[in-house]
Amino acid sequence: MLSIAIKGLCAAALLAVLCASASAQESKHPPQSLRDPILGLRLPSAGLKLDPVPEDIRALCAQMADSETWTTRQWIFGVAKNSTDTYYLVNGYSKRRNPKPGERPYLQHKDGGVYKVSGTECTGDPARETFVVRDPRQIPREVLQELAQDLVTRLARAAGGEQRLRAEIKKQRIDLHQLSPEMQEAFKPYFGLAH
Repeated sequence: MLSIAIKGLCAAALLAVLCASASAQESKHPPQSLRDPILGLRLPSAGLKLDPVPEDIRALCAQMADSETWTTRQWIFGVAKNSTDTYYLVNGYSKRRNPKPGERPYLQHKDGGVYKVSGTECTGDPARETFVVRDPRQIPREVLQELAQDLVTRLARAAGGEQRLRAEIKKQRIDLHQLSPEMQEAFKPYFGLAH
């Protein structure tokens, strides 16, 4: 009997944590900071030095395209190309078109995505998952390496330089060992000098 009560309390606590984290992503105002899709570094939205995803690409990719319910803003954190495909590492936020009473209009995306554009086709997966799974049939290793290198370059520019990026990585306590091998290699200089 006691174990049933304990299990019930644990389930209620877990549900409360999940609800709190889900609602933490929604807001009444546009996000003041944007998270990069891999490290989770927070970058100020004001004066953001990242390129927005081109409208034709955003419209082509169902996960980023506007719908009857949402309009989405996405920024490019990395681009890689091979002979037939272009890959975009992106993140951003969405805004409800017609929020109902009690609904918050803005939703910040947590993980962003990696989108493969081939002609008029677009497929995508969550960014962190893409770098954890590392399936060469989905995305060649060379493309993952190129995306990782481009992410470093774009984050350094968005953060205001290499020293500021090092400081933000240290301040936000990013763990190099939790990253994929491609990301570890690309970010190694930023962690080595930050400690």
